[in-house]
Amino acid sequence: MKKSLIILFAMLFGMASFAQTVEEQKKKIASIKKNSNYIYAEVTTTDQQQAIDLATEMLHNNVNEWAAKKKKFAGSSKIITKNTNYDVEQITMPRANMFRAFMYVKKSDIIPADNVEIRETPVEVAGAKVAAAAPLTNHDVVVGELLSVTNTGQLASKLKELKESGKVAEYDNLKGLKDKNQQEYIMVVFNKEGNVEAVLSEGESRKNLATGNADQLANYKGRGAIGVKVNQ
Repeated sequence: MKKSLIILFAMLFGMASFAQTVEEQKKKIASIKKNSNYIYAEVTTTDQQQAIDLATEMLHNNVNEWAAKKKKFAGSSKIITKNTNYDVEQITMPRANMFRAFMYVKKSDIIPADNVEIRETPVEVAGAKVAAAAPLTNHDVVVGELLSVTNTGQLASKLKELKESGKVAEYDNLKGLKDKNQQEYIMVVFNKEGNVEAVLSEGESRKNLATGNADQLANYKGRGAIGVKVNQ
């Protein structure tokens, strides 16, 4: 059974997006993603605060999964991450302006903290608060991962990863879901160029998971879609 750790985020956040050019920021993020010394989380939504909150939760989950596999933390019931950093970028898209939050921490800054008392205070940065996050549900993790993809190439890779990790039960295109209850599936909608246009919730009355507004597959005529069933 996977060990669940209580993770405390030290409030030593670095905000670089307003001090760097967009190109510098993208290069730094790309570099961190390729560097195995870091753990990161990335979320894109239409709301800046929501993007930061979800990225914080996702990083919490990713750190938890990594630490649970390390002997260093075998006897610890909680850990602390120091020097957690993040960037927030505003992105202009056809349907809405989006905010991408990228949060990361160096593995060497993750330490056991059973005998450490931390007084956590939310930090106000550019109108958005960053605070320690509650553990994610599996559904939260999958939604966050799906919202981070921008094209079908990324989607294919992400779905394979989520299926292998057990977070996703199955996924298929609309033709493959013809004889199944499609209300049980999140729908990832994409255009003929392969760009993801929307991620729609499960249910008869779906909502756009990026905007929070009511939305339906019928609003995307001529588009393709992949249905994703989350393991509960």
